[in-house]
Amino acid sequence: MDIYHAIWEADQKGSGLLPITAAEIGDPNQGYVVVDLEACSPDHQVFKEVEIPDRKRHSYKLVERLFDNYTLSHYSREKNSSNESKEVKEFLQMAIDSPPVKLAKNYIEEKNKKCFTEMQWYTHLHDLWFRQYDCESGKDLSGFEHVFVGEQRKRRLEGHHFWYKYWLEDQSDLNNHHPDQIELKCEYFGEQKGAPFVVTFGYRLQAFDYQKRRFFRVGKNHCAFLVGISAEGLLALGTVRALKHKDVPEEIVINDATFKLELFMSPDGKSIRTFYPIDPESERPDSL
Repeated sequence: MDIYHAIWEADQKGSGLLPITAAEIGDPNQGYVVVDLEACSPDHQVFKEVEIPDRKRHSYKLVERLFDNYTLSHYSREKNSSNESKEVKEFLQMAIDSPPVKLAKNYIEEKNKKCFTEMQWYTHLHDLWFRQYDCESGKDLSGFEHVFVGEQRKRRLEGHHFWYKYWLEDQSDLNNHHPDQIELKCEYFGEQKGAPFVVTFGYRLQAFDYQKRRFFRVGKNHCAFLVGISAEGLLALGTVRALKHKDVPEEIVINDATFKLELFMSPDGKSIRTFYPIDPESERPDSL
């Protein structure tokens, strides 16, 4: 079984949205993301239109509640609250019941020849994605914060690989803090392998720090996104990729293009540090 393809297909039947080009017509009942790569200007919107059916909205609402739980700075300690822990629990319980994460669990159990209890599986996912750890100058880091939310490291944006988070920051009518926080770097806007399912481009972001209640201007030259995947779908892919087993594939084939699912773990190997797709023929370190 191609586990990554199976997870992608399961996610499309669940909360995932189909990436389409600007020339295609989407199905509102399925949901879709219109990806426009025909031109570039600083205010150009790559994710031109997003349609989320009502039956899929629950996933996006739950993950969106987590975005303000983290300090922006890579160097700052987190101020964790009981309410934030409750939000994490509700998100993880939703993810555990989703088709993509069920597939990931079955695959991991098969490879490890062991079964998880309900509590063991919850703890495994929590430690992999939400456990906080220090790494060099970084304080209270987590895989979820890095991959889904993004971090500020001086003037650099790190992580920020969840397309939905990017799209929210690029929408003036949906953003509670600023009319438009994204400015494209068109010098890093080139031909896209695997588009519209996978896109990589550069941008500047007016990132809002929820602890300091102010914006910081950060930038990234090459950020990779799996477009249209739900939060639980991305979590399922990363969970499988993080499995320490010789048979776990490193590459995903999507839209007839092959991408390496790049993965780095925390220093103690217990949690994800970063996770994103990358063209193995043109690896770029600032996709971190």
